[in-house]
Amino acid sequence: MLVVDWAPNPGEGDKVLYLFDGGQLAPETLTLIALQADELKSYAFLAPDEINERTIPRLARRILAATEARREGVQAYLEHGEHPQKASA
Repeated sequence: MLVVDWAPNPGEGDKVLYLFDGGQLAPETLTLIALQADELKSYAFLAPDEINERTIPRLARRILAATEARREGVQAYLEHGEHPQKASA
């Protein structure tokens, strides 16, 4: 597990979201990926510097925190996609 993100929402109720390191796919495994046409039209592997332009800010923060946690070999706790100490600073 890389990230736990607490996302309070008065309208929908609080959520706790988890991001896990799923490992790396071998090149031959990539050819086996089958998308459900009614749910997904494509997939892509992105560099961290491409995340902000491809998704909403809250999700981008969560993904980038997971990337950082993986690189540093730690787990991160977030609130609304932000580190609590950074959000209150």
